[in-house]
Amino acid sequence: CALLFYRSYPHIFFAWGILNPKKACVMRRAILIALVAMSLIPLGDTAGKLMTDQSALSAFFAAWSKFAVGALILAFFVRRAAYTLMLDWRIIARASILVCGITSILTALSTVPIATVSAVFFIGPSISYILAVLFLKEPIGPLHLALVAGAFTGV
Repeated sequence: CALLFYRSYPHIFFAWGILNPKKACVMRRAILIALVAMSLIPLGDTAGKLMTDQSALSAFFAAWSKFAVGALILAFFVRRAAYTLMLDWRIIARASILVCGITSILTALSTVPIATVSAVFFIGPSISYILAVLFLKEPIGPLHLALVAGAFTGV
């Protein structure tokens, strides 16, 4: 099965670093970082729900405090030269959209159960794929469908 998959999509094996030992090490590290980050999402959601439910804090303040803590942690790892990149309008626009999204999630957390919000959050990429097929005329292929199905089963 893997050989058939390799013959059909050899570029994926190279992109994932499966055939290159140096890239494989980097890829394993990236996967580990992604797994840890995805595992911390429910922790942040729980903290946000506790902050908005059990105190008089607004979802907006909870979102900004979440970003403030993240910025303080990140400040130890970012090189000084990278700070100039933070003033680029594209970075600021992307961060603004992210703040709106997190504020929306925390507003939802204050009104509905955490499981419902998490399910909607993780189903978002599947909805994006469907909308890209409908409106952007993205091609539908077996690999795309397999990846969307695999992501959906993870939810």
